[in-house]
Amino acid sequence: MDIAGIKNIIKEYLKPYLNFSLLWSKVKEALKLPYAKTYIALAFVLTAIFWVFTFPYDMLIRKELKNLEKGVVRNIYISGIDFSLIDIISLNNIYVILKNGNEITIRNADIDISFLRLLISKDVKGTVQIGGFKYHSDTSQVSLNLNGNISLDFKSFSDLPKGGTFNIIADNAVLKIGEINLPGGMGGLPIKLPFIKISSIKMEADITNQKLNIKNIRIFGKDLNGEITGTIGLTKSFINSTLDLKLTMNADSPVFESYRDFLLRFINNRNQLVLPIRGTLLMPQIDFSQSETAPAPAPEAETETDHPMDKILPVQ
Repeated sequence: MDIAGIKNIIKEYLKPYLNFSLLWSKVKEALKLPYAKTYIALAFVLTAIFWVFTFPYDMLIRKELKNLEKGVVRNIYISGIDFSLIDIISLNNIYVILKNGNEITIRNADIDISFLRLLISKDVKGTVQIGGFKYHSDTSQVSLNLNGNISLDFKSFSDLPKGGTFNIIADNAVLKIGEINLPGGMGGLPIKLPFIKISSIKMEADITNQKLNIKNIRIFGKDLNGEITGTIGLTKSFINSTLDLKLTMNADSPVFESYRDFLLRFINNRNQLVLPIRGTLLMPQIDFSQSETAPAPAPEAETETDHPMDKILPVQ
């Protein structure tokens, strides 16, 4: 049998099915059957649900993360994404290179956020757990584990959040801060702090009027303990957000032991080292021009009887 014969057989077989008037008449007959319309509607609903739950959202997330490479990051890589609409979103082995060349690595991140709520109301509410977070630059290093609750309210995801709250706890933190140059009036010497180990950090903050208001960041550790308060003026380029913070640390913290004499002017009468932090998230700076320490009391005026000349013995 030649190919032409096979084609003719196929055409004859499909001819009844290609007769649209015949097909339509059969459809109308089918619709008259009991519950036919209900079954058809149910089929469409189940198909839609199947499509929603089986859509490759991990590919969508990767695409959105790749879009970050046009902004604050140079490169971003994630080895694995385990996505669920009704369960935890897990990200594994995240590697980020920022525009300035600094690196961020995260071993794993579990995000318990309702994706359906995110699509409908544009509210980000849930819990976050991050393990093995590390930040590395030429001068600084940070490593910690983090978990907590976040709530962010967006009008549009292309804009800054209208409001929100943060309750975050970090533990097993290790910090390496680059050299801090003292101003000329304080000797102009660079301060080089050792690695700082911190047991835990607790943060409470909220967002209003495009500002992150830090109610309190409590730092608990043998090397360093104290608190941070203030605000961060948010910008779309997050790393360029402006800082207006105050560090209040225990002046007896071991990390300051070698430099206590240079920092005396910043130690108040409660034995707290108070330092204002300005600049941006990318380039924070300690404002040495300010100090909250109480001014030294003015010397009392000398009376006549206390004058040194009154203490000279008379010549015999």
